Amino acid sequence: MSRIPASAIRMPNILTSRVVRDQLTGTSIEIARLQEQLSTGLRINRASDDPVASSIISVLNARISRSDQRLRNFDHAEAALSTLDQSLGESESLLLEATELASNQIGVGSDPETRAATVDVVESMIKEFITLSNSKFTDLFLLGGDRTASDPIEGFFEGYRYTGTGDGLRTDIGANIPITLGAERALGALSARVKGDVNLDPALTRNTRIASLSGVSGDGVTLGQVSIAVAPGSNFTVDLSKSETIDDVADAIESAIRTQTPGALAGAFPGGVDINAAGTGLALNVNAGFTIDITDVGGGATANGLGLSGVTYDNATPTNPGADLDPKIDGFTAFGDLGLGAGPIPGDIVFRNGGRSGTVTVTAAMTVADFKAAVGDLDLGVRIEINDLQDGFNVFNEVSGFDLSIEESGGGTLTATALGIRTFKGSTPTTVFNDGRGVVIADGAVDPITGLPDPARDLDFQVTLTDGTQFDVDLTPADIVDVASVLAKINADAAAAGVAVPADFEAVLADGTNGITFNDNVGGGGVVTVTTLFGNAAEDLGLLDSVFTPGAPAVFAGEDRATVRVDSAITALMDLRDALIRNDSVGITLAGERLETAYERLSSARAIAGSRSSRLSSLRTREEDSRVLDQGIRSGLRDLDYIEASSRFALLQVVQQAGLQTAAASQSRSLLDFLG
Repeated sequence: MSRIPASAIRMPNILTSRVVRDQLTGTSIEIARLQEQLSTGLRINRASDDPVASSIISVLNARISRSDQRLRNFDHAEAALSTLDQSLGESESLLLEATELASNQIGVGSDPETRAATVDVVESMIKEFITLSNSKFTDLFLLGGDRTASDPIEGFFEGYRYTGTGDGLRTDIGANIPITLGAERALGALSARVKGDVNLDPALTRNTRIASLSGVSGDGVTLGQVSIAVAPGSNFTVDLSKSETIDDVADAIESAIRTQTPGALAGAFPGGVDINAAGTGLALNVNAGFTIDITDVGGGATANGLGLSGVTYDNATPTNPGADLDPKIDGFTAFGDLGLGAGPIPGDIVFRNGGRSGTVTVTAAMTVADFKAAVGDLDLGVRIEINDLQDGFNVFNEVSGFDLSIEESGGGTLTATALGIRTFKGSTPTTVFNDGRGVVIADGAVDPITGLPDPARDLDFQVTLTDGTQFDVDLTPADIVDVASVLAKINADAAAAGVAVPADFEAVLADGTNGITFNDNVGGGGVVTVTTLFGNAAEDLGLLDSVFTPGAPAVFAGEDRATVRVDSAITALMDLRDALIRNDSVGITLAGERLETAYERLSSARAIAGSRSSRLSSLRTREEDSRVLDQGIRSGLRDLDYIEASSRFALLQVVQQAGLQTAAASQSRSLLDFLG
């Protein structure tokens, strides 16, 4: 009789069904996953497929996305620099053409009629140059520096003003490479500076801002807590971190002392802590019988910076003699607090630029910010700035083609001189005359026949007074160091010729309009004149372009030749135009020289643009290589191996088919199949 073997495992049919179902389900899921991978071409379609690889792929995706954006930025940057290069090339050609034109208008073949006819050509060159300077790529003005939304060069009355800022606009390309250019690199100076030559040394006042203090160490003052010990009395700390001015500091310290030890300070509040007599630091008005020590808390430097530490204050020692807080000029500084004395304030300063003028009245109560605003309101293209050392002013002429002069208003006040910003003063070097050409004198001349030194040919010019008296002026290099030395030499030569100086004649620097002035007191009925003998000194000093005013004294006022002019390509083109209008051979020659300099500067700017393009090309190649590498790594992690997946898919199909057959066979058996 048949029987079930003892070794057979007894397994209920329901358990067998579940095992088979789980195996078939797992195989079906794996087949479905492979079907999805084969259809998408990706090994990982969701994070759960491979969490580690998915996180790496996420990082790579972000890097590739940034790289794609940078490559688009490279496209934009290279197109912008290409357009810039083209614009600079056309400007370069225009300046070269203008230089050749200037050369052709000198010497043989040039005449007044030809020069007059050439004026319109130069005028069209100026307009074309402005158009090229305002070139843009899409909406990006290429010579605007950081300011690229509007024309960088704008017309300003009869001149042109640059309105851009900075060296250039930068974009995200993984490197600090501007894709625009500041016009200073291409066009030349954007403004001409009058550098103040007077240290205005503002006094310390209760209104002085802490931010403007150099402090005892010269590194500024950082406010925090200070420790105050009053004997007899108490010890306490005062927090000065919220103080903005010396007044805030003085009030905080005084209030704390009067609160803790009411009898320590003399007088009434405020006044127990005030500015010392020298105007350099703080002083404590300590009552007899008390002493006060102020020190820093922990590692702080507040007391030391304010010059309060290092001394014990009492009735005999109200201040720290070694403490000088050395305040600097800022927008809040009042002119009455500057080291000018009482004389120059109030007073008027006259600004002239491009044939237009305006006057600013400086008062003791006026702040530096008010002064800057008042000059800006004149709308002359003139800007006032505090210098880097914060001890004086610089004045900027922002308009190409304009001559800036800063003068006194007359009447005895010398406000511009006191502020160090007058453009024509005794200390003005003659090297800045005539747009930097200086003054050419006759010196060391020789007789053309004998070849021997000829002192008579060293005489520069002759001055004729109103009564016919004449004297010659012989300038040497030592006499043309500055305006003061020129005036001294003219007066010395007048005196050597028997003219009474200053009774009958004196060469002076007027307290009004700029220029060398002759005061004639001889009382003649003629006019004061200057005649060139040798050299070009009379012309270069502005003595041939003068205004004569009869009176007592009769006044001969020379032209201001120390005006401040923007050294730019636009100015050079305008100088050429104006020299052609005047039929001025010397002016045409000088304009041609400036155009050559402008051409070289523009060529240098074009080279800068070219080097930027070259760097962009190298960086682009590096970015593309990095992107390809990232894509390769991502592909290795994410993309499907079709051969391996297809083989596995076929194997799983066989496994599933075998599983189905096995399941069908096992489910068809019963107990009767084992009975024999």
